[in-house]
Amino acid sequence: MSRRGRGARGDAGPLELVILVPVVLLVFGLVVAFSRTTTATQHVAHAAAVGARAAASAQTAGGAAALATDVVADALAQVGMSCDPPAVVGTFTPGGSVTVTVSCTVDLGDVTAFGAIPGSRTLTESATEVVDRVRGGAP
Repeated sequence: MSRRGRGARGDAGPLELVILVPVVLLVFGLVVAFSRTTTATQHVAHAAAVGARAAASAQTAGGAAALATDVVADALAQVGMSCDPPAVVGTFTPGGSVTVTVSCTVDLGDVTAFGAIPGSRTLTESATEVVDRVRGGAP
């Protein structure tokens, strides 16, 4: 009885390598894209929340929009993001509410160079705050 070694039946190592390396790289790219998108979503949600808090402290709709725009831009600049100006909607009377919506496009082009997943993703988050009953809103 003769024993056949690995060399006698052929070596599948290079074939396995050719198949597994692209799969491993694709999985790695998906993990990086997912983590980048998740982190960006958290930053956009935080910017919407601080923008809503700032807008709720304004006396007028114009003041709320300007204040929210400044605060959102500053919050996103601190994390290296820049987005469209936020949408500010609300009732600026004491006890009313104001909603700030922030929309950003996250570029994933460096991760998706092979075309497996889209090159960018648009993230939209909203936050609502109640206008202070004593100080907020127009009289």
